[in-house]
Amino acid sequence: MDESSTSTLGERVRRAQQGDENALRELIVSYQRRVAGFIYAITGRSDSVEDLGQMVFVKMVRALPRLIAPDQFESWLFRLARNTCIDHLRRQKLRRIFTAFGPEHENVPEPEGSVDSEELDALRHALSQIRPKDRALLALVQEGRSHAEIAETLNTSVAAVKARLHRAREQLRQHYTSDES
Repeated sequence: MDESSTSTLGERVRRAQQGDENALRELIVSYQRRVAGFIYAITGRSDSVEDLGQMVFVKMVRALPRLIAPDQFESWLFRLARNTCIDHLRRQKLRRIFTAFGPEHENVPEPEGSVDSEELDALRHALSQIRPKDRALLALVQEGRSHAEIAETLNTSVAAVKARLHRAREQLRQHYTSDES
């Protein structure tokens, strides 16, 4: 992102912090697609994207006045999205533990169009086998973020990002190749 668009973003965030509804709407509209893609990359479920996206933006609106550095809005927003997704996945895991599996669940048909190909299925399965934090990291890379931007988003060092990224890719590769065999 170039300097002029960063300053424009910072100005827009400051206006939104001061209660400018148009600036707030512009922020939401300009980020909703990217946040939705990020949510899908972490959760792997299209049925969660809309609800989680709405939660992210509600949290954003509520917390925006407390954002100290408006120029860091983007990394702050994606950290908020990441944390929202991880909390959601934890709740889902607990819910599965405490929800009985009944006979009516055995033969639930796949929704039409949900499986694009065997290879895509294998990749989705492999992604589901790695930690949500690692899926979030891979999603940021897939979005084209630099290691420095990712480090800022995750509040860590570039070296830590590179190490975690290497491990995440190795785990993904292991699960993907074991699925193909």
